Amino acid sequence: MRYYKFEYGCDNKEVGSQYPQVWDFIKGYSPKNEDNGVYSLYYDYNPLFPLVDPNLSGFKLASGAKYTDFLSSGFGNELFFLNENAKRFMEDQNLDVHRFYKGKVTSLRKKKVEDYYVMKLVSENWQYLDFPNCEFYISDADTDDIIPVEFESSEEFIKKWNEFLAEEEKSYTIHSSTIKMTEAFYKKKLDLFMIDICNRNWYVSERFVEEYNKRKLTGLEFEPVDI
Repeated sequence: MRYYKFEYGCDNKEVGSQYPQVWDFIKGYSPKNEDNGVYSLYYDYNPLFPLVDPNLSGFKLASGAKYTDFLSSGFGNELFFLNENAKRFMEDQNLDVHRFYKGKVTSLRKKKVEDYYVMKLVSENWQYLDFPNCEFYISDADTDDIIPVEFESSEEFIKKWNEFLAEEEKSYTIHSSTIKMTEAFYKKKLDLFMIDICNRNWYVSERFVEEYNKRKLTGLEFEPVDI
């Protein structure tokens, strides 16, 4: 089935010359988890969502970047920076569990502050992989070795994954190259999702891309893929 991998725009007229567009903070802002900053949204601290809405008022737009509907950021793959237009668009999409939090992005160069939202999206769909029809490989960070591997089921996959996690002296990772999903996944009709564990890319539906283009939103780029 046709889906698209999405990436943030980089070094063009739309987004500016700086990537990511947001990666630093204004003076006086603390991102730390214990200060209820943006780190409180990180998976390592909160696999789901914090009990108290975080303070997200201290983001700084990079000097060569421009404001777009979707902003690229250096603050975690599961966090999306959206303005009001992009938020309304996302609210019309079929997504896994997510939350919106109010924030602000300051451009010191332009001396202006724009309202943005940070959306945390928790998306994990590896269990819907059609394992016999996918292609996997194991990489060894110590030797750069790449070894093809086959899995017949999710149980077999997670058993091997847990074995890798228990390895203290090795650093193995399982990656998926060719991806096929089961019919149960397609019935979910997700418009934006991650497979996770073996593939950390974000994928979107054709409907997502069509509606994005129709609304003339800015900040994202799409590459067609077969899943």
